[in-house]
Amino acid sequence: MAAGELFETDELKQCRSPLTRADREEAVRGIINLARHGAKYFYTLNQAAAALHCTYDEILTAISMYRLDAVLFLSAYRVLWSDLCGYLLDWDDDLEEALDEYLRTIARRPITSPKSA
Repeated sequence: MAAGELFETDELKQCRSPLTRADREEAVRGIINLARHGAKYFYTLNQAAAALHCTYDEILTAISMYRLDAVLFLSAYRVLWSDLCGYLLDWDDDLEEALDEYLRTIARRPITSPKSA
């Protein structure tokens, strides 16, 4: 381990490697199987971060920016299995950004106040 580093770099690279499409689909199949058999419906934020290969802070950012939904149960956030699968499958989907860009380009009528009688 290099001086000043908290973790082994090999372990860190393993956690931070980007998910390929095949990796995402395999993770989704596993999550769906667990939900189908009634074994696991909700994931902690740490478990969701492990499934997405991201950090805890990145999960909190995704939740705060409404990219990932979480539910508060007894002072602990949980991610529903279907939301986690949706996030995995739409990882690089920029549909919302494209919609926002399109809406900014639309000409809008000026807002006028209703005439008083």
